Amino acid sequence: MIGGGITGAAIARDAAMRGLDVLLVEKNDFAWGTSSRSSKLVHGGVRYLENLEFKLVFESTQERALLWKNAPDLCRPIPFLFPAYRESRLPLFALNIGLWLYDILSTFRSPSLHKQYSADECRRREPALKQKNLRGAIFYWDGATDDALLTLANVIDARDHGATCLSRVEVKQIEWRAPEAHLVHFEDQLSGERHQVRARVVIGATGPWTDRLHDTLRVFDDHHRMAPTRGSHIVVKKEKLPLQHAVVMTHPEDGRVLFAIPWHSHTVIGTTDLFDDDSPDSVRMIPSECDYLIHSARHFFPDHPLAISDIVSTWTGLRPLLAPPKDATASEVSRDHELKWDERGYLYITGGKLTTHREMAKQAVDKVLERSLEWLEPLDEALPRCPTKHAPFPSLPQIHQGLVREFSLDALTTEESALVREMIRTQMILHLEDLLVRRTEIFYKHEDNGVALIPSLRTIFCEELGLNERQWAQQVMDYQKYLEHNIQGPLGRRVSVAP
Repeated sequence: MIGGGITGAAIARDAAMRGLDVLLVEKNDFAWGTSSRSSKLVHGGVRYLENLEFKLVFESTQERALLWKNAPDLCRPIPFLFPAYRESRLPLFALNIGLWLYDILSTFRSPSLHKQYSADECRRREPALKQKNLRGAIFYWDGATDDALLTLANVIDARDHGATCLSRVEVKQIEWRAPEAHLVHFEDQLSGERHQVRARVVIGATGPWTDRLHDTLRVFDDHHRMAPTRGSHIVVKKEKLPLQHAVVMTHPEDGRVLFAIPWHSHTVIGTTDLFDDDSPDSVRMIPSECDYLIHSARHFFPDHPLAISDIVSTWTGLRPLLAPPKDATASEVSRDHELKWDERGYLYITGGKLTTHREMAKQAVDKVLERSLEWLEPLDEALPRCPTKHAPFPSLPQIHQGLVREFSLDALTTEESALVREMIRTQMILHLEDLLVRRTEIFYKHEDNGVALIPSLRTIFCEELGLNERQWAQQVMDYQKYLEHNIQGPLGRRVSVAP
């Protein structure tokens, strides 16, 4: 299994739970790419109704309900408001009809049905919202998640069911030997050591890296399948933009749908949607995207005018979208997914949404098992059925002890130091960035993006990971580069980290 994002992690979990021998390799940290850079939502996709993608909305809302049930620590319902103004492209009655369809496609599995609010009721419930020309709003439910930890929970559950899961390991070559086992060569990114393993089936779930992986493996060389689009977000403190609901915004310039989302002590604004042909390894937010997002926020929340200086952090990622018709805009590209076999025993899966990762994984493992009847060792009994629909996810201690949500100290307490040690030992943390960005929300919410905490982490990391002074200094330098990429680049704010 190549790729440790949400899709690859879910496939590893499903396959391991069905008794298959699984090796999952990821060239960076788990969820390093798209799977930690989403809008942090598990949602049915209200806006997909305009494109008549009813099947995708139905599937998404069903999977959303399962996540609320099976991962309540990681996925929770949140209230949304979709305001309508005199100048809005969609009038209030049209929104109301659309949300009735949304409720029906979700088979009424939201905490409550949607509601239509008058302008006065909308003002009372969301006072920060622009009042001029307000006609009313639609209230409905969708879901929020911690995307990186949801990915990690899949990895941990896969590991607990017998899968071997390795991060910072890159596949370099595959010797195709069908119908015998293929020889997969990979390299440890930290030590430089080379290894190899035999595999009867290889699955690629590398999102925006799909075309590049296929070039490396020399499969599917007929044409490129991906058309990634860049989605960027900004984070501000809640007092700068206090919200009671997630608010659907339509950008005043181009009419694109964006969101302003409460995020505990902060508010997230996003996302942009731009075709991006650059390497997924170096995707970056540009200053004009910050201006674009701030312009929308200032339009919808004029009494809380944001400025670049209010932004605490940013993130940007690439959506792994399938190549669309030539005349399609970035926002019109379908969020559906694709699975396809190469004749040598390579299966790739790409596209799709965070919300539907479990169903995508089920389809992938089903295809592997069906194929096994043709050219793998015969199975002695019926194909094992997918067990993940009713399987709860493991609980992660950082959520319950507060290190994720409301961590704002400048030094670790004794209890927090112990928790960090436990996380390094149990959650495959190999790098300072892994902890500050993806196992916690320190980078996103700490006023200095976690810089003040680094000295108190030195002893812990060196002892737990066996780092010497040079290796620790390299990790600190790498985090400096991460800050320059995500803070200094888009915001123009100089950052400095001392070892």
